Amino acid sequence: MQNQLNRLKIYSFSFLLVLLFSCKSDSQTLDSQIKDRWIDKDEDENYTARHECSFVQAGDKFIMFGGRESAQKLDIYDFKNNSWTSAKSKAPKEFNHFQATFYKGFVWVIGAFKTNKFPREIPEDNIWLYHPPSDTWIKGPEIPEDRRRGGAGLVVYKDKFYLIGGNTIGHDGGYVNWFDEYDPINNTWTVLKDASQARDHFSAAVIGNKLYAVAGRHSGGEGGVFAPLVSIVDVYDFDTKKWSTLKRDLPTPRAAPGVAVFNNELLVMGGEGEKHGPAYKVVEAYNPETGKWSKKASMHYARHGTQAILSGAGVYIAAGSPTRGGGRQLNMEVYNEDKPSGTALTASHLKAPEKVEIIKGTSTSINITNEGGNTGTFITSLKLLGTGNDAFKIASDLNLTLVDANSDFNIKVKHLSKASGETASLEITYNGNAKKVIELISK
Repeated sequence: MQNQLNRLKIYSFSFLLVLLFSCKSDSQTLDSQIKDRWIDKDEDENYTARHECSFVQAGDKFIMFGGRESAQKLDIYDFKNNSWTSAKSKAPKEFNHFQATFYKGFVWVIGAFKTNKFPREIPEDNIWLYHPPSDTWIKGPEIPEDRRRGGAGLVVYKDKFYLIGGNTIGHDGGYVNWFDEYDPINNTWTVLKDASQARDHFSAAVIGNKLYAVAGRHSGGEGGVFAPLVSIVDVYDFDTKKWSTLKRDLPTPRAAPGVAVFNNELLVMGGEGEKHGPAYKVVEAYNPETGKWSKKASMHYARHGTQAILSGAGVYIAAGSPTRGGGRQLNMEVYNEDKPSGTALTASHLKAPEKVEIIKGTSTSINITNEGGNTGTFITSLKLLGTGNDAFKIASDLNLTLVDANSDFNIKVKHLSKASGETASLEITYNGNAKKVIELISK
């Protein structure tokens, strides 16, 4: 009996060894598929060479806009055809020094400068959205006056935006360690606990349940416009709602690098240093599991002041300045594999009854459906129109709010008098210029 038990233990131990070896082999196979290389794209360079700009994916397109050069022009890259075109519409302001973010069918601009005159750029007052399917810009809610800044990091986590750091007066001081939450569904702005470091000229990223604020500097501080650099990496845990810092600083401190999450690592690409000269080509990656930094293959082109895009199996970066300070270039390149992926964006529309009867002196809820596309709908305003509009009241506050694709919402309307036969029109304006009108009548 004892011999049988011993043999069973040996068999069980051998099975565990085989299983562990198999898992390790699968992991090694996955890691071996990652090619530590940069591919110089053979692209149609029919776009604006620019820096201090944003570069973001929206569906099956890449969009570049903002920056120092032709800031209001939008250049659109069709990666299926390897070609660039320009959007017909222009950005409402000369946005620069910002981290644009794609979410629910829109490109969001939060935490940008609206003027382009060095060294005292002025922060933008509002949140702005670009809707690619309709090529339309939408003015969102005001940013609280005492929280406006440019050069900030912006991420999305669980349907809310988080704005980190930035600078209130451009390149002449004013760097902050602020941290804010914007809820686009409920249109609320919440001030959160500050990070440990003030920083501008940087990007932020999310891995798992943690936000990383990496790189940047104190523009206009004691070291002048380009210094001091910030090597400490701030980490925010969304579960505990607490800030901490990495035990290991960023190995190569720099401002305005490209940042992306690839293979569950934080990639920091390029950037500019304190000394006059070329920008950086260096690429470093932080692994949250090991807590260590590693060096990756350097980019072909030195650059700072642009964003990086994770698409498919690769990280794409283009534009930026090749030297510290001013400069501009094109030169898109991709890390690992040139296999971008994305689904074409189709605009949604609101479906609602054309006419709603309300029993006099009471309230009713009108059900609205956002359907027909794969993008959200941003409601700009709800208005009552017509000669009898004073007899009705909108009881739902849905101005400047986001509605997800293929979802329902309700608008509560009250009739205020005892008379029947009173009429008005409920006008819903959304996605810029789109409108839905519902006729109201009391009975």
